[in-house]
Amino acid sequence: MVIYTITLNPYLDKTIDIEELVYDDVNEIVEEKKFAGGKGIDVSRVINELGGQSIVLGLIGGYSGLELESRLINEGIICDFTRINNETKTNTTVYQKNKKIQTLLSASDPDVSSIEIMTFFSKIKEIPKGSLVVITGNAPRFISDNFYAQIIIALKEKGTKVILDTDHGALKKGVSAGPYLIKPNIHEFGRLIEKNISGIEEIIEYAKPYKNVVEYIAVSMGAMGVLGISNDAVYHIIPPKIKVGSSIGAGDSLVGGLAFSLSEGKSFEEALVLGVASGTAASLNQGRELCKKEDIDTIKKDVKIKII
Repeated sequence: MVIYTITLNPYLDKTIDIEELVYDDVNEIVEEKKFAGGKGIDVSRVINELGGQSIVLGLIGGYSGLELESRLINEGIICDFTRINNETKTNTTVYQKNKKIQTLLSASDPDVSSIEIMTFFSKIKEIPKGSLVVITGNAPRFISDNFYAQIIIALKEKGTKVILDTDHGALKKGVSAGPYLIKPNIHEFGRLIEKNISGIEEIIEYAKPYKNVVEYIAVSMGAMGVLGISNDAVYHIIPPKIKVGSSIGAGDSLVGGLAFSLSEGKSFEEALVLGVASGTAASLNQGRELCKKEDIDTIKKDVKIKII
């Protein structure tokens, strides 16, 4: 089964290393790196690492968009982007080596016209029946909170399953459209139900109304693991203790593991185990480096399953 990942607002990430920032003077760049960024893109990277096939969908424009796409192609990621007139944004991180501090300069989202959005939506409706689609990341400022719900409705009509990983209004609207699986973290789930959540029992209780709308619910809880909820059972998947390098990309790695496993016809329980192993493996690494298959295979053996 081919997996499609949607990244509506990808970006080119540029990191500049300098010795130390000196104001009102020339600062020599020691090293410069560029990286294609976006949550759905990272999900596709994880799927590829696991041996699956995925296609990245999204909106790109200008020279930055072309560079982003070329970098993904060089990584072996299959792309089918929709072109927009405005430039894909570039985020710049300045790292001072002497002080070991970094500063992020975040660019504004590009403007997207109604015609460009409808062109993208038409491409969504062409996704083959029987595919698995992953929608991840917050809705960009140029997109209505209803847009993810509209995508889910259009794909459900043709029997396509959708995994939704987002927050705020886009999550509330998206859940109402009945996706196949939702993957909020514990804080996002709290915002969904508009309550402060402090433990597993509360998640189980407040998830009950959604079991009639969504087939599967996976709530990530950091080092506590993931709580998987279906109409048949509740699973608490607990990762082994590790020395954390960086938690960046752990959530996207979790979603990638879930999506790959489900696309292979595995059970919800099996998908949760692979997802937790993938997310944990990503946490071993420094910076933006995602999970490695050899780490996933090792960690997976030590993942614990508790049926509640």
